[in-house]
Amino acid sequence: MLTPLRTDTDAQPRERDVPHKRLAALQSLQVWARCAPIALIAIFGGTALILCNPGYFWDDWVWRFQAPEQSIRIGRELGIFWGGYLTNAINALPSPALAMRATALVAWVIAGIAAAYVLYRQRVISGNDAFKLFLIYAATHVAMIRFLTSVAMYNVYIASFWIGCACLLTMPNRKKARLLSLPFFFFSFYLNSLIPLFLALLVLLAARQASERIDWSAEFSGWRELASRLRDLPACLRSILHKAKAPLREFALQNAVLLALPIVFALIKRLTSVKSTLYGDYNDVDRRILMSSIFNAFGAIRPVLRDYFATSSRSVTPLMLLACALICFLLLRIAPRRRQRPTLNKALAQAALGWVLFAAAVYPYLIVGKAPELTDFYESRNILPAIAGLALVLISFANLLDLAFSKIAVLRSIGHDLLLGYVIGASVGSGLVSGLDLWRDWIRQTAIMAFVQAHQAPLKDIRTFVFDDAAHRIDDRKLWNYEYTGELVSVYHTRDRLGVSVDEYSTWPPKVALLSNPALRKRFNFGDYQFDKPHAIITVRNGVVTLNDLRVLSIVRSYLRGDPWESNLGSYMDVSMAYEYVQADARVEQIFDIAKALSAYRLDHGHYPVTASLPDGDIPIHELSPTERIGPPIVNGDIPGLFPDYMARMKSMTPRSNGEPAYLYMSDGLDFKLVYANPPDLAYAKQAHPALIDPARPAYGTWTLGAKNW
Repeated sequence: MLTPLRTDTDAQPRERDVPHKRLAALQSLQVWARCAPIALIAIFGGTALILCNPGYFWDDWVWRFQAPEQSIRIGRELGIFWGGYLTNAINALPSPALAMRATALVAWVIAGIAAAYVLYRQRVISGNDAFKLFLIYAATHVAMIRFLTSVAMYNVYIASFWIGCACLLTMPNRKKARLLSLPFFFFSFYLNSLIPLFLALLVLLAARQASERIDWSAEFSGWRELASRLRDLPACLRSILHKAKAPLREFALQNAVLLALPIVFALIKRLTSVKSTLYGDYNDVDRRILMSSIFNAFGAIRPVLRDYFATSSRSVTPLMLLACALICFLLLRIAPRRRQRPTLNKALAQAALGWVLFAAAVYPYLIVGKAPELTDFYESRNILPAIAGLALVLISFANLLDLAFSKIAVLRSIGHDLLLGYVIGASVGSGLVSGLDLWRDWIRQTAIMAFVQAHQAPLKDIRTFVFDDAAHRIDDRKLWNYEYTGELVSVYHTRDRLGVSVDEYSTWPPKVALLSNPALRKRFNFGDYQFDKPHAIITVRNGVVTLNDLRVLSIVRSYLRGDPWESNLGSYMDVSMAYEYVQADARVEQIFDIAKALSAYRLDHGHYPVTASLPDGDIPIHELSPTERIGPPIVNGDIPGLFPDYMARMKSMTPRSNGEPAYLYMSDGLDFKLVYANPPDLAYAKQAHPALIDPARPAYGTWTLGAKNW
């Protein structure tokens, strides 16, 4: 018969455990309370202004107004079969931009937590350093484009990758860990640059498993006398490889499903994709640089680190930089601090691993010619997968410097926090500047849309809007038609108008694909556009009221409170309009009339009016000018012998000064060329009359076959 348990003796241990549990809970709460301030600053300090910005920028406008079936098509062209459905769901939200910014932030924070947790559980860094790494990751000021709608999913893919790593590397049940990590890794592969990072992870795991079976002390005993043992190196390496075969084979069998995952992903992506004329060569690999890019990926750490600090020091005022760094330093002093410094070997190992992670993340961008550029707001997105490795390198540098600080009394206790306070504070300050700049940009865009809305009557027939825009805008991209066209769609709710910057418009080649290809017009939201309809020039300049930081913050405050901040747009931005002067259509008719007269002259004389000596039989006479141009002399504003016998001289057929719009005529009798040079409407003519654009000078006209290149 079982003896009943004594309730009085059983209660005593439980009663003794209660104070311990309460004490542990209070201690844990205290730690969280001390960590929370700096964590909140790192997460929201540099991002709050961006998170509350409701605007769209650049490619965001393309996605915003796609028809549902077109979004699905684009997703499949990009190899993301579900992407179009997700885009349609996002666009159906009341505020897609704000929803995607929130998604980007949550995913970015999760990625930082997961990366720090993985490195901590793998004993790469201490718990305190893991928290500092998270702070650097969360606050990083580079690639703030990650919060824009068109790039927000990058954060989700990266978070999925690090969650997969956390499942794989921290769960005690290895089989369950592998299975649980599969969907996260698979989903992350839709950001293709994460596949090499995944493969690098497997290589590191395989190397670790193999190294556990090798007695390194036996293999390298006596290697202190390196010079005398060099001849033994090949044999030693062969021995190591032989001993590593069994554990590597075992690793491959255990992780076969992980090794096969990239192949499975590639097959599924291929089966669910459709052919794309626009994105077909977007990520084409340059096979000539596959090997050299490995070394370049490791070498890229130097310019990236340089630009990491340069972007903050250049964009943030010294006062703001000092204030942000000081606040972060003080909050770091509040947070729990580590009890001992890492060893030199530990810090170097951290630097090495961070460097490897960085190189693996950068490599796929190098082989497709898209090296990360931290100083470029748009192109900096290519550094996003490498931020975890970069943060680990920064932690290792801080630890190395902290070892040096330990020798200096005044820095022994504060040097580490002072350094990290500057790094985090600089990121927060730079993020604030980016947030202010994005708000200025959105104010500019809002002013443009308000102006077009207010002038719909005089602009009702306009189909091409050429923007001469020198107002506040972030970055200096060359292509702005996505944005301007999106603004016009937002105002008119139709897809028959094109907005383009004056720089882009004037440098387009004849018959540019964007206008001549119906599929591209549809893709970029002006599928019903007609180029021959009237054009207008919209001039945008900064207004009389300067958008300084305090005024922008005041506008943000008004927006958040629901106040009508748009009422002062006319003071912030000066927007005006004019119709584009176009004479090319009439001028082309005039040129063809002259060409008919030239044909009549040739019938009567057996040759065209010459600007050089008559040809000697069938051999023309040309001159070699100082500019190395070969051809007959050029006559400015006249055609010898044509007027008035064959047609009346028009007013525009008069000599002009160099550089002014003028007719140019040249002929050796056998061929002729007649062009109108330096026209004010050349940009229009290149699209309206592409076959008549002179390949030799800024002009349009007509010529015989032999005179094309004169």
